[in-house]
Amino acid sequence: MHITTRLLSVFTLALLAAACGMATDPMPAPNGGGSGVIQGAMVGTGSQNMQVAAPSMSAATTTSANGAFLLTAVPKGAATLQFSGGGHNAVIAITPMVSGEFRRITVSISGNNATEENEQTETEFEGRVDAINGAVLTVASRMVAVTDATMIRKGGAAATFGDLVLGTRVEIEGTLNADGTVTASEIRIEDQDDDDADRVAFAGTLTQISGNTLTVAGLTVNVSSATVIVRGDTTLALADLMVGDRLLIRGIVQADKSVNATRVRVLPGEGEEEQMHVTGKVTAVDATGGTFTIGDTMIAVDAKTEFEGNGFHSLADLKVGDSVLAEVVKQSDGSLLAEEVKKFTPPPMM
Repeated sequence: MHITTRLLSVFTLALLAAACGMATDPMPAPNGGGSGVIQGAMVGTGSQNMQVAAPSMSAATTTSANGAFLLTAVPKGAATLQFSGGGHNAVIAITPMVSGEFRRITVSISGNNATEENEQTETEFEGRVDAINGAVLTVASRMVAVTDATMIRKGGAAATFGDLVLGTRVEIEGTLNADGTVTASEIRIEDQDDDDADRVAFAGTLTQISGNTLTVAGLTVNVSSATVIVRGDTTLALADLMVGDRLLIRGIVQADKSVNATRVRVLPGEGEEEQMHVTGKVTAVDATGGTFTIGDTMIAVDAKTEFEGNGFHSLADLKVGDSVLAEVVKQSDGSLLAEEVKKFTPPPMM
């Protein structure tokens, strides 16, 4: 593994910061690496005030009153999560984490049994295109399906599948399926001139804002007009950030040990709900009741729900077996309401 002098200097800074009590958040790792982040929601009786941890983590996190949790410093390759407390003690297998991955999952729990609701598992990760087979890419050792509903962007503008050539560095957002493949909802083509060894991803608390400079996890983070700042699916301005926010930073390490941020994601606070994506095959449609089901997940529609796709104008056009991507929000009673439903044709996974 190639580790640059710049990154070794960052690690030295991290050790000094920890020794001085400057920061306790995880520090960046080389080659686009870094610990991952899992944002989770638990459903089922007794899902609040439980301990959640992944292997090799130094400390667990505790679920909130509504079953939400946020795990930072999840090591690369982590393939299980443990849930304990409140009469439960369950371990579930998950698709192994890749470096710097951000994942959102929903877990149902009953007694000592926990199940991941795969049709709701979302992922965001970086890597280079290592293989192209039809409409399927291999990125970070994962097979990524590009569909007619996938948005491809480059420098903020629309791009095409033809722009995705071998070696292209990309950031993938999509649904992580039960078999470990990914259905991409968005692909962003990144700057190809940056050295992979200087790329970092890390999570930390925002402790200071000074002009266009942030202090996150004890590191200086530079924000420019090219930096994309998001919370869920919403694009933010630098002025929207607040001290105390938990951030996921992706960027490039500079000679002065600062990080030029390419992307900043605001992680949810305790009990904070965000828009979710649910992707998969439709297993049931109830036009009278105004609901449809993806896998085991029931989703309601209303007069404001938007439908996208050829000949797809309403719930009446949806059929069992259709592949769809639904942008949903969680309602006060825990049910899911679709804001937008897109129908797409998935490519075969080779």
